[in-house]
This record gives sequence, structure tokens and C-alpha cells, in this order.
Amino acid sequence: MITLSPITITKASGEQEHFDESKLVKSLAKTGLSVDVASQTVDYLKRHLKTGITTKDIHEHISSYLKENAPVNNYYNYGLKRAIMDLGPSGHPFETIVSDVLSEYGYKTEVGVIVLGKCVTHEIDVVAKKEYKQFFIECKFHNSPGVKTDVQVALYTYARFLDIKSAMEQSHGTNITYYPWLITNTKVTSEVFDYASCVGLELTSWLDPQGHGMSDLIMSAGLHPVTLAYQIPRSKINRLLERGIVTCARLKDAIQENHVSDILTHEEINATLLHIKEICKT
Repeated sequence: MITLSPITITKASGEQEHFDESKLVKSLAKTGLSVDVASQTVDYLKRHLKTGITTKDIHEHISSYLKENAPVNNYYNYGLKRAIMDLGPSGHPFETIVSDVLSEYGYKTEVGVIVLGKCVTHEIDVVAKKEYKQFFIECKFHNSPGVKTDVQVALYTYARFLDIKSAMEQSHGTNITYYPWLITNTKVTSEVFDYASCVGLELTSWLDPQGHGMSDLIMSAGLHPVTLAYQIPRSKINRLLERGIVTCARLKDAIQENHVSDILTHEEINATLLHIKEICKT
């Protein structure tokens, strides 16, 4: 049963809505929290609610409570969406994470591939192959909360795919089946769902398909972004991102191969390895 409060909250988009306790419980459950801890977290938040409170303030209250009272990997999973946004403003780190995640699920992937279409040349964010299927993936990244991916992106993604598919079938035949795929780190509008269903566009948003959204895939693969390594100064995080070290797993490999000793101090390296072990429980 949906439990609405007379308290209104202000979303990042500026829109106001009633506080929905069931929506929050569902969000907390996705981090792996037990029912008891989720309930205690909601009770804690309700003591701090006031009309007009922002979603940012709510996030900070919950994050603070989870840090002190929940298993550490649940705390990091709750902060996952903001950590992904903190990879920006460039979308390239997100493309790398998408590629790494799909590799964990058995795809052979390439990032930033130049592909000849029938009419023009395209740079595809990620090309993924599995068996006799090849996917041309548009990774739509937003680094501001409250933004949804709209139908223009879906239209653009599918139009490019049609040009590529025509050229591919002419040059390689039809032994391989080609698919368009839109992956985003945000929610999408209802028009995107309708259009994707109509034309056969594969669609992965932050939460959908249910249980297989981008957030689920990242958590299941244990490929959390390096921006969750809170003990590393932001200036150094930026230097890691410039080197393509976008996940905690990549950072661990880079440390073991002595590739970041010019960025991180010995003390930071030791603390980071312990931190990564806590984040990537999977």
C-alpha cells in the first residue's frame, strides 16, 4: 500500500511531490538492506522531514545514517547514482563502465568505434558482440540529477542504427543480426519506452528493465565507479579518470601493476585497497 505524507519534497527538477514512504523503502531495498535496517532508516529520515525539503537533503540524511548503521556495501550502493554522475562532465567514463559491465556478462566490447554507414560515418560509443548478435550502443550520460533522457535521443540512436545496419548487411551479409541499444544513467520519458517498444530498440535506463537496469548491472558485476573512493581527493580522482581508471576494479589493477604511484601516496594506496575491498563485496 502506498503511504503518502502531507510533507512535500522538492525534486532536483524543481517539481514538488508528496513524500512517498513506500518509494523510499523500495529504493533502500535495492541496496540490499534488510527490512529492519530499511525501516529504521525511514524512521530516522521522518524525524528530519519538513515541507520543501530537497531530494539532495534527503539523500544526505540517509547517506549519513547508512554510513553509521548499515553494512558498508549498502552505504556505497545507495550512493551509486550520484557517484556515476560525478564521473562527468564528459560521458567517456560512463561508456567505459558500460563496456566493462557488458564484458562481465559475456559480451565482447569495444569503445569509441568508427563505423561506416550507408550514407555517413558514425562513431559508436560501444559495440558489443555475443554469439551471432552485434549491438550498436548509444550511451547517454547526464551529470545533473532530475534530468530524464528524452525521445530525441531514442530517435537519433535508431536513425543512426538504420544507416549502419544497411551498410553492414551489404558488406557482411545477414549471418549476424544487428541491434540498436540505448543505455543511460538516468530515467527515461514515457515516450522513450513507447518508441523503443515500437521499433525494437534495446533500452537500459538506470532502473529499467526491472532487476536489469544499469544500477542493477553495476552492483551485480561489482564494477562500482572510482568516484566512490571518497578518501581520495577529487583532484586525484580526476587524474585517474584521465587515465581511463573509472572503476574500483580498474583502480585495484592499476595499483597492483604500480601504475598510479605518481598520483597516490603510499598511505593513500593502502587505504584505497581496503576501501575497494569494502565497496566491491561481490
